[in-house]
Amino acid sequence: MSTPATPPAQSEAALEREFIFLFEELADLFGNPRSLGTIYGLLFWSPIPLSMEEIVARLGVSKGTASQGLRQLEHLGAIRRTKEERSRTHTYQARMELKPLIAGFLQSRVIPRLTAGNERLAQMEDMVAQLPEPRKSEAQVRLQRITQWHKRGASVLPFVQRLLQGT
Repeated sequence: MSTPATPPAQSEAALEREFIFLFEELADLFGNPRSLGTIYGLLFWSPIPLSMEEIVARLGVSKGTASQGLRQLEHLGAIRRTKEERSRTHTYQARMELKPLIAGFLQSRVIPRLTAGNERLAQMEDMVAQLPEPRKSEAQVRLQRITQWHKRGASVLPFVQRLLQGT
């Protein structure tokens, strides 16, 4: 059975806040809620797995925020959930490997957006075809350019996925 985490010493508390802040900023940079970074930062810093109740107490977030954040982090592959024998409480621990974080981000954010982008570009192509000249020609040039950008972005994805499989 897991023992409750004790509050960190004064110097450790300052360093813990810095870890949390760093991951809050990264979460925000990638379009995720800052609370996701807050939770991950605490788990990354913690030498032991923490329960949801410990996370709520240490961060001062609501149970709903903690629950939703833990689910998202687990979905991204950023944390592990464990349950010790004879215990009804789950604990959570940050995965420190970069590979599952990047792979989770690609699967949950990048690939769906690229797929949606393909659909939107097809719709735009139909819309451009209905424009009168000379606007139609100008719009086709712009659509071709953005389609090239989209294809270049999508062409990098398989390379990144192969890199992740090799590590």
